[in-house]
Amino acid sequence: RHNLAYTGTTVATGEALGIVIATGMNTELGRIASLSQAAPNELSPLQHELRHIATYVTYGVVALSLVLLIIAIQADLAFKDALLFAVGFASSLIPQGLPAEVNTSLAQAAGKLSRAKALVKKLSAVETLGATHVICTDKTGTLTKNEMTVQELLIGATEYSVTGTGYEPIGKVCRDGKELGPSQVKALLEFIRVGLFASNARLLKPDKVNSQWRVLGDPTEAALMTLAAKVGLDNDSESTAMPEIRELTFDSARKRMTSIRAMRNSDTGAIAYVKGAPENVLEQSSHIMIDGVTRPLTQADRDAFLAVHTKRAKRALRNLAFATRPLSMREAKNGTIESVESGLTLLGMVSMIDPIRDAVPAAMKAAQEAHIKVNVVTGDFSLTAQAIARQAGLGDPDKDLVVITGEELALLPDEVVLRHALAGGTIFSRVNPEDKMRIVDLIKKSGHIVAVTGDGINDAPALRHANIGVAMGIAGTDVAKQAAEVILLDDSFSTMVGAIRQGRTIFVNIKKGVLSCFTSNAAELVVNVASLVLASMFGIPLAINVLQILAVDLLAELFPIAALGWDKEEGETMKQQPRDPKRHILNGRSIGDLLWCGLIIGGLSIVNYLLFFGRAGVDPASAHLPTDILYSATTITYVTIVICQLVNIIQRRSVHGFFSKYQLSNRNFWLSICLSFAIILSISYVPAVSDFFKSGPLSGLDWLFVIGAASIFLAIRELQRLLNVRTASSTAR
Repeated sequence: RHNLAYTGTTVATGEALGIVIATGMNTELGRIASLSQAAPNELSPLQHELRHIATYVTYGVVALSLVLLIIAIQADLAFKDALLFAVGFASSLIPQGLPAEVNTSLAQAAGKLSRAKALVKKLSAVETLGATHVICTDKTGTLTKNEMTVQELLIGATEYSVTGTGYEPIGKVCRDGKELGPSQVKALLEFIRVGLFASNARLLKPDKVNSQWRVLGDPTEAALMTLAAKVGLDNDSESTAMPEIRELTFDSARKRMTSIRAMRNSDTGAIAYVKGAPENVLEQSSHIMIDGVTRPLTQADRDAFLAVHTKRAKRALRNLAFATRPLSMREAKNGTIESVESGLTLLGMVSMIDPIRDAVPAAMKAAQEAHIKVNVVTGDFSLTAQAIARQAGLGDPDKDLVVITGEELALLPDEVVLRHALAGGTIFSRVNPEDKMRIVDLIKKSGHIVAVTGDGINDAPALRHANIGVAMGIAGTDVAKQAAEVILLDDSFSTMVGAIRQGRTIFVNIKKGVLSCFTSNAAELVVNVASLVLASMFGIPLAINVLQILAVDLLAELFPIAALGWDKEEGETMKQQPRDPKRHILNGRSIGDLLWCGLIIGGLSIVNYLLFFGRAGVDPASAHLPTDILYSATTITYVTIVICQLVNIIQRRSVHGFFSKYQLSNRNFWLSICLSFAIILSISYVPAVSDFFKSGPLSGLDWLFVIGAASIFLAIRELQRLLNVRTASSTAR
């Protein structure tokens, strides 16, 4: 597929005549776009969980409201009052604080991640990262710094080392640890010119804005430019002496690039300077130059060359082979790629290192301790990828990593590919976009959550198909960024692991909010059912009115539940298994706990309601019950529910209970508790507010009964927690 200009290519200069062979979705870019568009718009795990909760609540509210409406009518309430009561009760069962808590948690996490160099495009993606089971990560720029530095040379049969790091052109060429003299370096210049001429990158000197040497273009080519500068070759001077006639650009199929240059002081000859993957350049070579002498390439030469290539690749060095070929001027201008890049003279090999990012080994360890399976999916050579993965800490150090090439992947059945992907520690090398997408789809269909990193246009389909696509902010293309839900502004794997930690914390906070919301709903259910029973059997007025019920959900508990979104990580969340999307927050065990808490709070509230009449010395069933007494009685029910609910929220915040040090970690939460108390006092004592809610003031003795009820609830919950801890410890033994 040579001599093709793809859709989206920018022509910088010159002119050409072309034939359109494909348009629209039939182009290469269109093919990739169609793969991306084929990905369905699916709900995130959090959205699935919230939908599950909404379904439970909807059916439950409708059923219970109808039952209570019938009971209210049977209790001789007027139909209008009974209907109003049922509607108010239905409203009370809807967890109004939950949306605020969820959005607060996600927004807070997005803000934290932004400051930590991770830009979240879709809020629910933060929690999805926390649920990740498998990560398919790229190698270059994600695990590594994407800052290539030439470290070793193979020229003919002689090996050299190169000092210096980064793009600063300071360093020496050494042999056996000794620096080469000027005359020795001069003998290497023709070899180094290959990398200089067959590169389009540029080195940028430090300036007022940037204090470091920088690269404009491909990092691999920048490393070759840096090598040339270290031995004194100037790109402008060399290009003036040997101007470029034609360039045969790099192609992923042939894996070579050639720059055809006019010979020095000659109008009739040219030289093709070729760089590329060692296997591919070696395949096109017929001769080899050793110590300045060119001779036919033997099988022994090929074996020796490949042995050095393999040895260096195992040390995470990226290798490029250099070759040349003299050309006539006619062939230089009109020769085909096949003819120009055949019969080459092999000069040797450069080996460069892309160092591992400093934070990657620790991040890899954290990910694996969090029981997340990590795989490397790359287009690079398998041995290089394997060496980098080892340096990053991937897999068990006592076991070999599984390496599957793109060719091998095409022959493997789906179940085998899935088994390796779910096991983690697998390197998929030399893969194409379809391969990457296949791996992602297999993991998703198995019910696991998969996160994928990518930076190129070819990565867009996999980014779209993954549960969570993570694009690179520095090296990433616009297409990749558009396909992803999260963008790593520093391109670092460690930033992604930090986002996973934040995602896990978010789900814990949301779980606290959900269970806290439904605890008060369960308490209100108990109070309302008990009130209807008392009304129908003894003629006692309802223990709480509709406005007070709404005041519990929309005012008193709303702010503390929303403030749970600011809760920090407690304990070792990154030592736990990723959550199973099939295990819901509302399950048999949690619903039983909610009903138990609701029964305690509701029962204590009803007891306080009835005891209030005893202290006031009035009969609650009297037809002449004073209004102010009734208002204060319903107020003590309301206040008991709210105070017990605040105790419940605090107790649920920490796995270590009400008196944990963790309780002091969220300043906003305690400010919201103070706000809730202000609301309670306003509803009880501010005339205009109490008139609206049909509430009344409470005495000091009444408050003692409220505090007593809350203390009883707290004692029961703490005792239950201690019993659960003891049971868990016994089971662990």
